[in-house]
Amino acid sequence: MLAEIAVAASLAALSSELLHRTMIPRYVRRGLLSEDVHKPGRPRVPEPLGPAVYLPFLITSLLFYALTGEIAAIAVASSSGLAFLIGLLDDISPLGPKTKPLLLIMPAIILIAVYQVTPRPYLPIVGRARLYYAYWPIMLALFTVFSNAVNMMDSLNGMMPLSVYASTLPLIPVLISLGRLDALASLLMLHSSLLPYCIRNKYPAKVFGGDSNSLFIGSALASISVISNTEAIFGIALIPFLVSGFSIIASVGGFKERRQIERRPVILNEGMIRANPDPRAPISLIAIITIDKWKKEADIVREAATLSLISGILASLTFFLLTPH
Repeated sequence: MLAEIAVAASLAALSSELLHRTMIPRYVRRGLLSEDVHKPGRPRVPEPLGPAVYLPFLITSLLFYALTGEIAAIAVASSSGLAFLIGLLDDISPLGPKTKPLLLIMPAIILIAVYQVTPRPYLPIVGRARLYYAYWPIMLALFTVFSNAVNMMDSLNGMMPLSVYASTLPLIPVLISLGRLDALASLLMLHSSLLPYCIRNKYPAKVFGGDSNSLFIGSALASISVISNTEAIFGIALIPFLVSGFSIIASVGGFKERRQIERRPVILNEGMIRANPDPRAPISLIAIITIDKWKKEADIVREAATLSLISGILASLTFFLLTPH
């Protein structure tokens, strides 16, 4: 199966690159552009490029299924595909701040419908637990939590994709040790589909993904963790994402759209960023990183990715050293 994984991952990167090259000029001609609010002059860049990331993932997942018969690839692609559509709808016509989190439960239901989900996650210290009743509401919440956490991390150039790589690459040995090559295939196809976007989204960004991209990625990570029973391990790896999302939600008093938040979590000065000193301003990971001094956007992204890498390594170590398996 390793050969099939290599072929699928390679084709995912290639097809994503071709789609980016095709879609970006069309977005520019049609004026599908958004402002980069953290830069002087607020340059406008193409958005949303989520389709250029999800469609290669879908196509290569179908190819992988055709080559191997592994239904898990179809399950992950179907589940995260619904999150992609929800995000695309939000990109076109913003959904309500309470409607979107509720809709993001639906990808979990899709996963249950197309894949035999086993309510026996690996937990630190405990090992493989039996959570036949408590598991299901936790799983439904997991999709909303992961999707929104990834979405809220998508704030600065390259911050979300680089942090996704940093937090999940250390989990590859975990999936290999469990023999979950099906989950590994989906993760590597996700990494490959995301690569051309990551290159273009890094500072200074030439494209933005939109909610269709970030919600798809968050849902895909939730799906991969569920089919491999590594929900807790993925949760540890995504701690910076979860801290950022929880801090924002708690500091603004619940789910709110960006346009509903009167005060921004950071202030800008000639390309430099710092936490907003207003005590009523939302708290985000960016605000936490810049609480003591002004920092450049690229430096903030680098620190966020470093935190994510540390979390990913800790998650992997937690599995190998503290989780019976």
